[in-house]
This record gives sequence, C-alpha cells and structure tokens, in this order.
Amino acid sequence: MLVSATRAASAWVLRALLYVALFAVVAVAHVAITTALRKAGWSGGPSLFVSGAVLLAFVLACVQFAEFVRTRLAAWRERRRARQGLPSGPCCVIWRGGAGEGDEMPWEMIGAPRARYPRLARTLGVEGVAVVDFEVNAEGAAKNVHCVDAWPSDVFFEAAREAMRHVRFRLRGDVHPRFGASYRMPFVFRIAGAAKLRETGRRAKPLRPALRAAAQAMEKLRGNA
Repeated sequence: MLVSATRAASAWVLRALLYVALFAVVAVAHVAITTALRKAGWSGGPSLFVSGAVLLAFVLACVQFAEFVRTRLAAWRERRRARQGLPSGPCCVIWRGGAGEGDEMPWEMIGAPRARYPRLARTLGVEGVAVVDFEVNAEGAAKNVHCVDAWPSDVFFEAAREAMRHVRFRLRGDVHPRFGASYRMPFVFRIAGAAKLRETGRRAKPLRPALRAAAQAMEKLRGNA
C-alpha cells in the first residue's frame, strides 16, 4: 500500500513571510510613533531619530528571540529524531515488492486503508517502508499485527499498525477462509515531489596490459615470499 505525503513549506518561504510581516509592522509602527512624537511637540529630526532607535531595538529583540526559539526547536527536534531512530537528512526509498502481493488472500479490503505519515519523518524528508504480518478474524478485522521489516525506523511500522486497526476485510466471493492463517502487507511511505534515487554503479574496468603485468609480477613475488 502506498502512503504519500507532501513536503512541508520550505524554511526559506516561512522566513520570507516572517520578514514581510515584520517589515509591515515596523513601517506602521514607525509612522505611528513619529506622528505621536510630532503631536507631542517634537520636531521632525528628533522624532524620526527616536522612532528609528525604538524600532531598531524592537527588531533586534525580535531577531534574538527568533534565534533563541529556533535553537530550542532544533534541539528538541534533534532529540525526537534520535529517540525515533530517524536519519538526520532526507532519504528516498525504492520498493521492489512483488506485483501480486496479497492476491492469494481470500480476503479483500473494504475501501482504501488510511495511514498517517509520521510527522517528523515528513518534516525531515525521510521516506520509509514497513511490512506487517497479520491475521483476519471472523468479523473481518486485522489482529495479531506484527512487524516483519521496517526501514529506516520503527515509526513507519507504528503508523502501519495504527492503520491496520481500522482496516476491514471481506471474503473474495464464495470461499471458506482458514482462520489463523497469516498474511503480509507492505506499507510504502513516499513524499510527493521527492527526488527518486536511481541505482548507480560502475563496473570495474579491466587493467591495462602494463598494469596487468605488474600485478602478475607482484603476485609471483608474494608467492615466492
């Protein structure tokens, strides 16, 4: 089963929106403070200087606060990442499961299962896969859900197991199922728009004649030694 998610908004986009909002606040505040000072009897030059100084202090305080919050959030997310066993950077999964997996089951799912993409994995751009082993009871519900394999973290199995709790099955036509039989189902978690990794490899190039002769000579010397 394919579970897709979209990437979160880029940090650069969020930062640009923050700067635009900060600029709008500073512009409005500058006009308001300058107008208030002029009404209080201040001349144009001193009112502009005081207003600029106040706004500069405000902007510096906001930048320092934002940096403090960003540092704390980064440390908190890093602790969560390490606790969940996720890699530190984006990774892409390529699934090569059999095309007919699940076709031998006497059961078919009612509707499409819905799995929750792990939030932190989606934020980090981490894709994954989980293969679950389960049984089907007389009511058509999955039971005894176990993890066969999960990569790169068990959080993907937790999401798959949660989805299996809500899955319902029905028999494929007039068949008599064997209760107690176990089945397997893969859950592939992909991020829409993520770059797919391609298999790359280089074959070993044959040695040149001179290098081959040198290699044979070295082998003879080692044999004689």
